[in-house]
Amino acid sequence: MVRGEPPKRCGFDPVTHRTGLAFAMGGVASALTAGICAAQAVYPSRPVRMLVPAQPGGSTDTLARITGQKLGEALGQSFIIDNRAGAGGTVAAETLARAQPDGHTLGMAYTALTVNAALQKVPYDTLRDFAPISLISTSPLVLVVGANSPVRTAQDLIQLARSKPVAYGSAGIGSGGHVTGELLNMMAGLKAVHVPYKGAGPASVDVASGQIQFQFAAQLTSQALVKAGKLRMIAVTGAKRAATLPDVPTMAESGLPGFEFNNWFGVLGPAGLPGAIVSRLNTEIVKLLAAPEVRERIVFDGGEPAGGPPSEFRALLASDLAKWAKVARVIKMQAE
Repeated sequence: MVRGEPPKRCGFDPVTHRTGLAFAMGGVASALTAGICAAQAVYPSRPVRMLVPAQPGGSTDTLARITGQKLGEALGQSFIIDNRAGAGGTVAAETLARAQPDGHTLGMAYTALTVNAALQKVPYDTLRDFAPISLISTSPLVLVVGANSPVRTAQDLIQLARSKPVAYGSAGIGSGGHVTGELLNMMAGLKAVHVPYKGAGPASVDVASGQIQFQFAAQLTSQALVKAGKLRMIAVTGAKRAATLPDVPTMAESGLPGFEFNNWFGVLGPAGLPGAIVSRLNTEIVKLLAAPEVRERIVFDGGEPAGGPPSEFRALLASDLAKWAKVARVIKMQAE
């Protein structure tokens, strides 16, 4: 026995054992890594549920269905639309935040995700509990009144609201229609009453019937009633006129300089979603947004295709949270 060499007992060689153990552990690690990679390589392995924080028929639902259909074609699995309207999108967001981070539950989110967090306590952390995947589109809202209303311009509406009580509807507390209505109250010195609905569609119906006086809605939500002669579009909330509505002025052109609001829509997963799955979904979404038929549909519905990397979407969430927190403080909005 060489001095300093550990003794061998019953055929046991410590050096050989350590080496073998290292190889064995390395093999286990390699097998685990290979298993994870294999699982991600076959993603999705079953139908994917797409949570939608809105009722069927609105802009959020339509974008989710377009996105789900194209992703299903690209990935070889069906994407099932699961409409979870309620609480301005909070119901769907909470469900998504609690889902298993395996990519088989995703969510279509919109501006209300960040607005809600600024207005009220929500059962999730907007920046920590979700994995941003990709923006889908951005779009302004349109200011609509009933076709039988005497209101023809935003200034007409302001004068009406100063002369008597008026109410406006939205898809719920924290929705784009809600905060845009409050922005009008703040900038024009009005006290229009907010009436939250379970969706933008029902609110549009009540504007058309005269139950409430106006609404800030997505173009897609209101266009059917506009074409039917039951609603009238009098302004858009973007910084410039919408390409599909060249004759409808902006709110700024209507006498409220600086008035601007744009809705955004995007796909999220729960926090902890593997980077490989995020990357694959992002790649496929960017591809589908480049397809002419998808771009044309988004533009037709009053939006602009977005896309971009997950980091860009995450930055938007952070900046939106800061912006709406400031607005909430200024206009002292409180959850009803």
